[in-house]
Amino acid sequence: MRLDDIDWAILDHLQKEGRMGFRALGRRVGLSAPAVTARVRRLEGAGVIAGYRAVLDPLPLGLPVLAFVRVSSAGGVEADEEFIESVRRLPEIREVHRVTGAETYLLRVLVPSVQDLERILRPLWRFGDTVTGVVMSTAVADRPLTRDMIP
Repeated sequence: MRLDDIDWAILDHLQKEGRMGFRALGRRVGLSAPAVTARVRRLEGAGVIAGYRAVLDPLPLGLPVLAFVRVSSAGGVEADEEFIESVRRLPEIREVHRVTGAETYLLRVLVPSVQDLERILRPLWRFGDTVTGVVMSTAVADRPLTRDMIP
């Protein structure tokens, strides 16, 4: 889907403030509320806008430990399927990515303590080796997608 300057302006504003109303959004991009509504609906229909949600800060919710875990899986297809089933049962594992390189998976884990991190990792050790990095601070997070990134 080809996006024009107004589409990108809409996306920029919605990525920063997803609760913005169509009237306010229209004012910021120079369109009427019905025109901006039609564009947003088109972007949603094309799958460019995948959804809207509240972004929660884990720290005040008692989840201060963020870790990235690299898993080297030694098994075949059946072991991979079992691994995926296992990690899906653990809500503390926020993301699972199959990656290239020495490891098979990269996991993003969010827990209240290092002891909880060990509790989450223990059942995964049977699938292969893990290498865990606990995040000390985050310099850049959840950056918006911008037009200059798109080929």
